[in-house]
Amino acid sequence: MQADILGLGALNRQFDIIESAGVLHHMDDPMAGWQVLADCLKTGGLMKVGLYSELARKHIVKIRHEIQQSNIGSNDDVMKSFRKIIVDSKEEHHNLIALSSDFYSLSEFRDLLFHVQEHRFTIPKIKDCLAQLGLTFCGFEADKTVQKFKSEYLSENAVYDLDQWDAFEKENPSEFIGMYQFWCQKIV
Repeated sequence: MQADILGLGALNRQFDIIESAGVLHHMDDPMAGWQVLADCLKTGGLMKVGLYSELARKHIVKIRHEIQQSNIGSNDDVMKSFRKIIVDSKEEHHNLIALSSDFYSLSEFRDLLFHVQEHRFTIPKIKDCLAQLGLTFCGFEADKTVQKFKSEYLSENAVYDLDQWDAFEKENPSEFIGMYQFWCQKIV
């Protein structure tokens, strides 16, 4: 089935598991979309969410600002020319973006730097959103990141503490470079 996320309530159905990665942060109002998904989740159900990190995408934000200030278009030839400029650049934020696998596919490059709308989140913002939606954080889905976190935060329940994850991300600002991918559960 293919549908607008904001119209999913019309299905009048609830689900045990919902996955939404790479969608909410491109919506005009991500919270409105997330609310619809939460409303479609059964009590006790699990939701996997993927959102962009404000901290990890600072270099991307800087390049997106350069694109906007230069009034660069987004047709294929213009994007290829701009990508060449980045490859030849000595600027640190340009060098960082060239390390992304998304940099080398034109459609992924368009999504990475030329998408018309992008919202980014912080871990405290995610914590606030979860509270508003009646969802409980269940953990990040990133084995290497979780292992690194566990080596620094030895408390058994630390992996469920978003305040500790916020401190961890501030110490490791590029850890969520792809996006935050986490599970949450509807308790009530």
